Amino acid sequence: MEGWELFLKAMEIEERGAMAKYSMAAEVAETKELKELFERLADEEAFHAQYLQGEYERIMKAKGE
Repeated sequence: MEGWELFLKAMEIEERGAMAKYSMAAEVAETKELKELFERLADEEAFHAQYLQGEYERIMKAKGE
């Protein structure tokens, strides 16, 4: 793994970390509005992580790896 492949993998990991943080915040949110906000943000980060993972896999497949 090198170059852009490494970058995409690192960004996927960052997105998953952000997702986990928003999920934890949602668990301890004191109001329904905050809980819904953090859950929505966690969902967005999950989408980003899945997208990055898919792009990484597509690039690796195209390279024959």
